[in-house]
Amino acid sequence: MTAVAKGLAAGLMSLAVWAGAAPGALCQDLKVVGLDGVEKTLSASAIKALPRARAEVRWGEQASVYEGAKLAAVLRAAGVPVGARLHGDPLMAYVVAEGADGFKAVYSLAEVDDAFHAGATVLADTVDGRPLPDKQAPFRVVAAPDSKPWRSVHSVAKLTVKSAK
Repeated sequence: MTAVAKGLAAGLMSLAVWAGAAPGALCQDLKVVGLDGVEKTLSASAIKALPRARAEVRWGEQASVYEGAKLAAVLRAAGVPVGARLHGDPLMAYVVAEGADGFKAVYSLAEVDDAFHAGATVLADTVDGRPLPDKQAPFRVVAAPDSKPWRSVHSVAKLTVKSAK
């Protein structure tokens, strides 16, 4: 990176912090690695335009409603076989959701697909009608059918699809 580019990047980060944005809020692209090993990048605006759903998560007695793109729709946009294409070998595939802090959780492709599984798994960008808090932004994977929220990955930076075959 050139000195000019470094200076520009530092200036943008300073402006974002001054404006109250989280330092990571400027980088809202999501990397998705398909079964073929090819990495695709989806922009936040492209993800926002995908079919959306809500998922409720209970933290003891308290519940929060997360909303965002259906995870299956995000994967489809990246070329991953879901929906009518999810049969045969792809049924042995799973998604590793990775947060910026290195935390990872696994979801089977069938588990995130409406045709196979009741309950929504979403790549959330809002909670209780508001943007995600800085610590969780830009995206959080939330699976509505989970009885406990421990698999919910915040600050999602990458989704990697792998096969158990």
